[in-house]
This record gives sequence, structure tokens and C-alpha cells, in this order.
Amino acid sequence: GKNVIDLPDYWDGLVDYETLTVQLTAIGAHQNVIIKRISPIERRIYLQSQGGMPVDCFYHIMAQRKDVPNLVVEYEGKCVEDSPND
Repeated sequence: GKNVIDLPDYWDGLVDYETLTVQLTAIGAHQNVIIKRISPIERRIYLQSQGGMPVDCFYHIMAQRKDVPNLVVEYEGKCVEDSPND
């Protein structure tokens, strides 16, 4: 009902905010919910619904970590030893 998703403080050192994606699932009725803006400085995601009604939804947030090397899922190799992953 706040139309805001607060992100954890510890994400600053772990997450690349440029890669952030958000999946929203409305609860109860169709709400035309959108992501209005993402503010890494405030660590908030602002939501907006049709008509300015309070948002009631589930959410799932994903982002690429920046504290570890990227996982290469597909590679052009013939065996496990050719993998660029450790």
C-alpha cells in the first residue's frame, strides 16, 4: 500500500543497480502497476498504479552481483576443463 519498495542497505556493495529487474504481480485486481523509477541513492523502487490507487502486489527483484565474477552459463568448449568458471 506504500507504492514504494525499500531495498536493503547491504545491497550497495553487492548489487549493480543498472542490472536491476523487478517482476510485479498484482493482488486482488488488475492495477496497471508500473515501475515509476528506481533510486539507488535512496535504495528505493517507486511504483505507480492506474488512477494513483495504492499498490497491492507481490514483487521479485533480481540484479547482477558486483562482488563476485560473472558466471558464464554457456561457453564454446568441449569439456568441463574448457569452462571459464572456477
